[in-house]
Amino acid sequence: MSTPMTPALAHAATPNRTGLVAAARRALVPAHVGIAIVLGLAWGGANALGFWLSDGSHDPPQLVLHFVFEALLPLLLLVPLLALADAITADTPQRVAPYVLAALAAAVGGEALFRTLAPLLGTGSCDCTMDQWPLGSRIANMLPDSLIICGFITAGYCYRKRASRRTARVRTAELDYARLTREMQEARLQAMQACIEPQFLFDTLGDVDRLQREDGKRAIQLIDDLIAYLRAALPHLNATNSTVGRECGLATAYVNIQRLRHDGRPAFEIAIVGDARDAHMPPMLLLPLVDCAVRASLRRADARALGVRVAVEGGLLRIALTAGHDVFTAGGEADEAIGAVRERLRAILGRAARLDVGATDTDSWLTVEMPHEHARMSPPPEPPA
Repeated sequence: MSTPMTPALAHAATPNRTGLVAAARRALVPAHVGIAIVLGLAWGGANALGFWLSDGSHDPPQLVLHFVFEALLPLLLLVPLLALADAITADTPQRVAPYVLAALAAAVGGEALFRTLAPLLGTGSCDCTMDQWPLGSRIANMLPDSLIICGFITAGYCYRKRASRRTARVRTAELDYARLTREMQEARLQAMQACIEPQFLFDTLGDVDRLQREDGKRAIQLIDDLIAYLRAALPHLNATNSTVGRECGLATAYVNIQRLRHDGRPAFEIAIVGDARDAHMPPMLLLPLVDCAVRASLRRADARALGVRVAVEGGLLRIALTAGHDVFTAGGEADEAIGAVRERLRAILGRAARLDVGATDTDSWLTVEMPHEHARMSPPPEPPA
């Protein structure tokens, strides 16, 4: 036994015709009207030309008007009907029936409108012998043409609409992938920082404890350098952007601690040319590379000086590092850090950034190039060099 439907449920189950019409109005694209007019002119003109070439005409303008008017009506009617089909299938884009009905209604309705309006506009009779046919014969002759044309146009419209949806889905997936990649790179940034800092801090604090017993003056200097490093490093914990000045200050503070712990080794030079200090730079690009170069230098008695130069050249921010001959080359000790930095650059800047490595007989070098832009933030005071 079925339960009677209450008025509220009946109202909810009834399609909201006003909302459907409003949705169809929003889906209506003015450019489609222009396309319908162009297609109608072409279709009607082709029919008129074919009839004139086969049977001739005493009044060619009236002949053209007759066929063009007959072709325009179903196509102009098809435009709002397709918009209505779009509104009906908004939540179920795979449905085909509304578009089939739209094509049928446009073909039949256009022919009916023509038979009704043509006499009123003076296009109901011309040299076209088909105008003398009975109504049923006339409709049977012209309706298949309208059905075929409207059907082909509707099929093309549906194919294009589905292709646009697929393209939008692919673009959305690409954006999601890029977002996830960036999040992954930021997570790796934190992991890289976590790998550098704990062991480095433990070793430094151990050296402070040792130097307090051996050389109080150097212990105080090491504590001062550690404070400078922490002041530079702590803002990076949750930062996703930085400046050249901050990154170079962090690297300098790090190297100063290492030099104090290892009797002035390694030799280190850093130069920031012109206005590059205020340029935007992703965080934790420089320090991992400097860290690898420093550790490699400490293992060699004849290690060459580590150099860093940052400049703006030709609209690009260029960061150049030089170190021992096998530090930055393929298979060298910095391979992992270079790979991580290259991945972060690709995720953040795409093809706009590049990282190159090379070597001479005595040195190896690494350069990073990226678009130059001023930082959009006010950096905190930088630690003393």
